[in-house]
Amino acid sequence: MTAAKLGFAPFGVVDGGVLPQQMVDAFDQEKQAAVPVLAGFNQGEIRSLRMLAPKTPENAEIYERTIRDRYGDQADAFLRLYPAADYAESILATTRDALYGWTAERLVRKQASRGLPAYLYLFDHGYPAADQAGLHAFHASELPYVFGNFDGTPPRWPKVPEIPGERALSDAMIDYWASFVRDGKPVARNAAQWPRYDAQRQYMRFAAAPEVQADLMPGMFTLNESAMCRRRAAGNVGWNWNVGLVAPKLPPAAPGCE
Repeated sequence: MTAAKLGFAPFGVVDGGVLPQQMVDAFDQEKQAAVPVLAGFNQGEIRSLRMLAPKTPENAEIYERTIRDRYGDQADAFLRLYPAADYAESILATTRDALYGWTAERLVRKQASRGLPAYLYLFDHGYPAADQAGLHAFHASELPYVFGNFDGTPPRWPKVPEIPGERALSDAMIDYWASFVRDGKPVARNAAQWPRYDAQRQYMRFAAAPEVQADLMPGMFTLNESAMCRRRAAGNVGWNWNVGLVAPKLPPAAPGCE
């Protein structure tokens, strides 16, 4: 906490040694490890990490005006995904997607493009204690299910109910994760078959039960990829969670960037 107050941010530094280059460059150049990948994120990541989101403006007009100023020719696409009509939720979704959504899908897309096994998921499961606290599918809320330790959560963690439906979801997730670690392929007894990510863009959505869906959050990946590409081309703008209301003005379109 003291380090943060003093302005220290523990980001990796591309030093040519320990970190030879940006991850986006390494993956674009196919220098990453040729291994199976399972990656995903939670629908409510930022609900428990609100310190990562910008301050909510006074009204929708300020929100939209700021977005149009920051995103220029991409503002309409941005506002379709993160509308001013529900700007408080849009702020949470914007930060979630830049930090977790785009990054997870990019890992999976890049591995799949090399013909490697790649699997994408969205944890979108709610249970009473979490939903009542406004923490639907919050950051790390999948962990009690992946490890099966409903009784191992901290005191302030919304209590996962010990009922058959929750245990069934946990059992399926344990199977998927364990088999992936063992065999590079997520398989669960008595649950949906998890398809590899390919041109159909299928992924596993963990809600009340695992269910296969396709085309995760249409437009989300393209918008974030375009913003990253333009910033990278400009060469003087970083990308992390400086998005939405706290984004610098988006650089102009560049060759190779949508």
